[in-house]
Amino acid sequence: ASSTSSPISPFGAKELSTSDVKSTIRDFVNCAVLAKEAGYDGVEIMGSEGYLINQFLVSKTNHRTDEYGGEHFGNRMRMALEIVTETRKACGKDFIIIFRLSMLDLVKDGSSWEEIK
Repeated sequence: ASSTSSPISPFGAKELSTSDVKSTIRDFVNCAVLAKEAGYDGVEIMGSEGYLINQFLVSKTNHRTDEYGGEHFGNRMRMALEIVTETRKACGKDFIIIFRLSMLDLVKDGSSWEEIK
């Protein structure tokens, strides 16, 4: 999301441009389409534990000032919602989509109870 480090990875993050975010959303959707074409019944999208989508959800790691960031949780969850919405459109109503959001995101001062309930 922003050029910060995740506590569970030794690698620093590169801030994505808005164009990069939209491209990444398309990549998630394309992977789900490929899974469907390969005969899978569904996909699980990881929105937890410090991975990319979680970095957008948590204010501690999302310092963006565009529509994918800021203090408003609705902006920070926009990427996740767009991934799920576009995956549903591309794969249909009978394709299983599991979105994993853990109660523990492994980010100090990460998601609050109000945000995840």
